[in-house]
Amino acid sequence: MPITKRKKTQVLTKTKKKTPEKKELLVKKLKQSLKKYQRAIIFQYKNLTTNPLKEIQQAWKSDSKLFIGKNKVMQVGLGRNEEQSATKNSYLLSPFLKGETGLLLTNKTLQEIQEYCDTYKIPEFARAGHISDQTIVLKEGIDTLKGFSHSLEPYLRKLGLNTQLINQQIVLNEKFILAQEGKPLTVEQCKLLRLMNQKLAYLEIAPLCVLEKNGTFKKL
Repeated sequence: MPITKRKKTQVLTKTKKKTPEKKELLVKKLKQSLKKYQRAIIFQYKNLTTNPLKEIQQAWKSDSKLFIGKNKVMQVGLGRNEEQSATKNSYLLSPFLKGETGLLLTNKTLQEIQEYCDTYKIPEFARAGHISDQTIVLKEGIDTLKGFSHSLEPYLRKLGLNTQLINQQIVLNEKFILAQEGKPLTVEQCKLLRLMNQKLAYLEIAPLCVLEKNGTFKKL
């Protein structure tokens, strides 16, 4: 009889974990950079996507260094207490590194950073949970979805729209609330808003605290 072989499950996608070496390298780079710049600023961001991030990095490239997305590792670099502090009082920055926050090491003045953050407010696609500041209602009929390919009709129905195809055109059978003022957006609403190129959120950046090179710390 032929020998049977067990079927082996092959994992086609693998998530690469950050190795201890990479984390150690980041900590080392952060500690070295702390000594090169006049001040360290923890900032909070909302709705930050790849292209605006690149734009910010480019704008601050000449006299600043930006660290973002690895809060716990950065806390190690800054120090979690006075004994572990990388530079004088850098440990005071660590508690502010929570959620959507980043670290900016810079030679710019605090006023320059604040002015940049105050003016840098650009429209972005909203994510699920975002509280809408306006009400958008899609009217029933053939005109509302006129620009969409007929092949999208099943997907639009999946997202909650009551639609049908008539002569290869998508018809909305009843009105649909795409967003309601004061209420959080659902995943489906956000997907529909993106399809319709409706940006209800804004990219916002706000400094939370600053540490000067001499050790002076200030909550903003």
